[in-house]
Amino acid sequence: MTLFAYGERLAPVRLGRYADAATALAWLLGAAATVVTPAGLALAGVLLGLVATSVSRAVASAASFGIVVAAAVTLGAFLGLLPSTIAVVPSTLGVTPELLVVLAVFVPPVVAAPVRALG
Repeated sequence: MTLFAYGERLAPVRLGRYADAATALAWLLGAAATVVTPAGLALAGVLLGLVATSVSRAVASAASFGIVVAAAVTLGAFLGLLPSTIAVVPSTLGVTPELLVVLAVFVPPVVAAPVRALG
């Protein structure tokens, strides 16, 4: 039983034939959104929470996404590929790589858990 009606309608996506494809699509959309704005981390958490089969899997999937993003930002900063503030688009508001690493580790799991728990 779920709190919201969408949980029952997502069962084929979570458990069906296309579950892996849905998870991969959530990763890709979350990564694309994160490149544009740090709020993409929250979007990734929502999407991964929607396609996860349980709360623990939602947290694990979102945490792994955050770790990959944090590793990419750290590697990019280490190699000098990132400026001191990430201001590719105005919506980033000059987020430093250090702050983005912290956000990447904490935001996706914190968002994914309640999304999956509610649905």
